[in-house]
Amino acid sequence: MMRMKLLIGAAAVAAVLGGVAAQVVAETPRSGAMKEMGKNMKAIKELISGNGSAADAGAPAQKIAEIAAKIPDLFPQGSDAPDDGAKAEIWQNWDDFAAKAKSLQAEATMLASAAGGGDLATVGAQFEKVGGTCGACHKQYREKTN
Repeated sequence: MMRMKLLIGAAAVAAVLGGVAAQVVAETPRSGAMKEMGKNMKAIKELISGNGSAADAGAPAQKIAEIAAKIPDLFPQGSDAPDDGAKAEIWQNWDDFAAKAKSLQAEATMLASAAGGGDLATVGAQFEKVGGTCGACHKQYREKTN
């Protein structure tokens, strides 16, 4: 009976640790940053489609610009992992990849500035440009993952 309890306890601990390990592997600084960027893009999109306040787009736009500035550091040489969606072309075309990150930073900074102007139509137009820079990089450097 005691042995059975120990086996059940060990199995429970293993299951918990396995789940934590899987979570740690799944959430890297790179994937966390990209998820954060996506969350901020979604927030701005909801503001625009819901006729929200243009000023409310400023903080998420600034967060996108901050993350964009860090993108090259999130993709150091040799950090490709088959399940994170990063294509090997990132490191083969490093200058282009870094330029795309810099372009995203610039467009997101302009979006934050547009938000300060208070015109939702201007915010919407600049948001489309930010989305275009994201898409250009994803099209070339991101594998579709499940």
